[in-house]
Amino acid sequence: MTKDRSNQSSRSNGDFSLPRAKILRGRKNFQRLFEQDVFIHRKKHVGLRYYIPDFSSFGCLMGFIVKKSLGKAHKRNHMKRLLREAYRLHQHMLYDPLRQLQRTFHGALIAYDVDVPYTEIEQEVVALLEQVQGQLPTISPGHS
Repeated sequence: MTKDRSNQSSRSNGDFSLPRAKILRGRKNFQRLFEQDVFIHRKKHVGLRYYIPDFSSFGCLMGFIVKKSLGKAHKRNHMKRLLREAYRLHQHMLYDPLRQLQRTFHGALIAYDVDVPYTEIEQEVVALLEQVQGQLPTISPGHS
């Protein structure tokens, strides 16, 4: 294992990092996720909203949302950390098909509950990513 310029270890079997550049940011990007023409998948504790922008370049940005009404800040922050970790470990499920299709993906994982063990969160995130992965080839390029 070697260290790269950012002082993070690089693994030869794949990149499992989630740098800030891969996290969805900006008010307009989040507003687009709550418009009518987005795709929505939902499980018991976690949901996923996403859209495919019109520009045809490769990229995948994911945001993490926990409503204030779900609890105190430390519980909401903990849930965001769990969502980020589950996505970080399984992001390859989206990156590989998107790279082949040369498409951009903007999405957000949304928590519906804060007192959930990590194993359940991870299972639901994986199931949501599998749903999206199966739907990606059927999404028309002009849909956004």
